[in-house]
Amino acid sequence: MNEFWAVRIRLKEDLSEVLFPCFSRAGTRGLAFIETDTDLEVLVYFDVPQEVAWWANEMRRAIREAGFSDDCVADVRVERVPAEDWASRWKAGYNPFPVGRRFLIAPSWGRPPETGDRLLIVIDPGMAFGTGMHATTRQCLQALEEYWTGRSLLDVGTGTGILAIAAAHLHPQARIVALDIDPEACAVARENVERNGVREGIALFCGTLDDLPEERFEMVLANLTADVLASLLPRFPQRLEPGGFLVLSGLLDGDEEPFREALAAKAFRPLEIKREEEWRTIVARYEPSSVLCASGSH
Repeated sequence: MNEFWAVRIRLKEDLSEVLFPCFSRAGTRGLAFIETDTDLEVLVYFDVPQEVAWWANEMRRAIREAGFSDDCVADVRVERVPAEDWASRWKAGYNPFPVGRRFLIAPSWGRPPETGDRLLIVIDPGMAFGTGMHATTRQCLQALEEYWTGRSLLDVGTGTGILAIAAAHLHPQARIVALDIDPEACAVARENVERNGVREGIALFCGTLDDLPEERFEMVLANLTADVLASLLPRFPQRLEPGGFLVLSGLLDGDEEPFREALAAKAFRPLEIKREEEWRTIVARYEPSSVLCASGSH
């Protein structure tokens, strides 16, 4: 293919994760991000021409539904892009960077010669979300190194596979399952798992949570959107060991209290809320015995 079409969306603040489901549903070939001192440009690439009016309406609708003012979308344009420009722009600005105490994330075209005592995670994003550059992914990586002891882990909505790969580097002998409903994301995750040499340590499933065999884990990670997390929350207790950890990410400022109440109703005790800009990640422990004790006291 000699050319692509790019939808160029200029945002006054980083709401890219709110918009990503729209990009995925539309069948994007890849994303690129350009940060300036005043805003963020997201370039969304496609094989076929795109309608600028449709994208402008869709972006503002998604922003409003997430609880933000639609003027957060400053501008939307569509442009034709030569294939070689797409490849170079997609890679621009994606350099190795540390996350938390243990991890160093780098693209395959920019592996650092030395990593010190950090664990190298090589991630090429492709069509899936999750390069480690977004606040929610960083918060999940921090929760992983702070709370997980390395027995077993389920990564729901694995995207690029970055969280499962990080877990496999932290504890190579652990039981790790990565799940995504999107076949394109599963393909990207599979490539990244191979690239990081952890194929034997990660079981990758393409499907829904209900498609997985019955199994309980020490930790469940879910970096999704608030509506998807709310729909999955009733299923998480069947996937966790008593005393296990649930990490919910992709929440926004204002989601904290409703999710605290919903978690308490399902026998989860919140331990920490990680905050960065408008993004929130809740770490909770599954304590079914506390609910039994409370119901028995009446």
